[in-house]
Amino acid sequence: MRNFKSPFLFFSFFLSLFLVGCGEDDVEPAFEEVRNQAYDLVVVSDANANVPVSFTAAGTDLERVIVEITKQGSNTVVASNSLNKIIHENLNRINMTVPFPGNDQAPSGLYTVNYRMIAKNGEQSVGTYDINVINNVTPVLCNYTNNLPNGKTVWIRLYVPEGEDLPANDNTIYLTGSFGAREGGTDWDGGGGPHTFTRLSATCYEIAMHLVSGDKFKITRGNWDKQMTNATGAEYSDFTYNGETTFSATAYNWKDRPVVTPTSTAGEILNIPAEAVKSGMLTVVANLDNSIDATSGNYYVVEKGATSVTNGYKMVAFDKKLAAAVPKKTGVEYVIVKGDASATGKNRFGFVQSAVWDGKTNPARVTVGTFGNAGFTLGNKIVIVGGATPGDWGVSSGQDFTKTAEGKYSITIPLKADSEYLLLPEYGQWGDKWAFGSGTSAKGTFDVQGNGGNLTTKGLTEGTYRIDVDFTVGNGTYTLTKI
Repeated sequence: MRNFKSPFLFFSFFLSLFLVGCGEDDVEPAFEEVRNQAYDLVVVSDANANVPVSFTAAGTDLERVIVEITKQGSNTVVASNSLNKIIHENLNRINMTVPFPGNDQAPSGLYTVNYRMIAKNGEQSVGTYDINVINNVTPVLCNYTNNLPNGKTVWIRLYVPEGEDLPANDNTIYLTGSFGAREGGTDWDGGGGPHTFTRLSATCYEIAMHLVSGDKFKITRGNWDKQMTNATGAEYSDFTYNGETTFSATAYNWKDRPVVTPTSTAGEILNIPAEAVKSGMLTVVANLDNSIDATSGNYYVVEKGATSVTNGYKMVAFDKKLAAAVPKKTGVEYVIVKGDASATGKNRFGFVQSAVWDGKTNPARVTVGTFGNAGFTLGNKIVIVGGATPGDWGVSSGQDFTKTAEGKYSITIPLKADSEYLLLPEYGQWGDKWAFGSGTSAKGTFDVQGNGGNLTTKGLTEGTYRIDVDFTVGNGTYTLTKI
């Protein structure tokens, strides 16, 4: 064996390496990943928009290594890099970086890292492994105005993915809300008033406003029948201004137009701290209720049933959330505790929340509403009201769910197509409603109790459905099955 101390490689893009040269052994091209394990988590951001690939390689007359990243199940390459003109056969600990595109082109999700090692004689060694990517790289979608005009407090910026499909005589967008009368118009006028967005392009709009903290607003194309809706066509809750200088929203759909399912969305920005992302580990992320301060006290991830935090993993706070890296132990339930092992994280309804490694999803999520007593006590029933139901919005009896287990309810009921509804603890108890959070008309999760837009039957055919509700996980889930 002999050591080579002088540089001997040409790098493309950003590349660093350390090496030890070996003798004249004939070796088939070989590649060993030493940085990432299967289904590890990788977080990319504007500050570091690269997927790291670290490996050792060997092969007779090895000339080139190519790394390509594709969405899992696809052959389309979204990111690539290569190591060229290799003049030594055995490379020890090569650190490559693969530049990753914005999250409009490559949303967060599962990706496959494909590698090819090519020898001078054409001999190749190929292989793959999968990773989870959280993509926080900001796409450049619109060229917005930088400086706020005098007297204005916030830029409200709107991205309209399907803006080119809006009719030329119906693409004016308005802001409407609780500020209207104070700002020269009428409160909640539905649009059509003085607060009109400037159209920068078919997909980009902006308006400078003078808002004060607590102001609520919505976005329409002139009236309530043309209000902006989310990616599944459901109505947004009122937006609330909290003092920020820019407020960004995406108009995926409109109430009066056919629902368009986004083919690529930026999705959630999840700025998980580096200390909670480790090779060979599962990252656990806890979403906290607004009443819980992530920076107050010590939080740990422990195995369910632990009597102390001695062998726990301390969590770090970020964006009103918590995160920690824990071992990938199949079948083990991890729970969040505060201070000691006795204060276990539960959801709002008092059910202990746990994260389990399923073999590939990373990070694992839990939603914690309390570390003490339940914030809301569930009764022996819940009820359904709304235009989608036989009793409409004014119903006062006859549409009760049956309790099937602790925290679980079911009802079989006729539903109308393309209509809306809500779930309530009791008829008329609107402040404690359960409304749309995420998912589809057939299956999804509720928003935080008391918040969210109406649930909808958009995309479902009229008929009799069984609705199953489960409050034991997060904010609760719903499933509709046609009978």
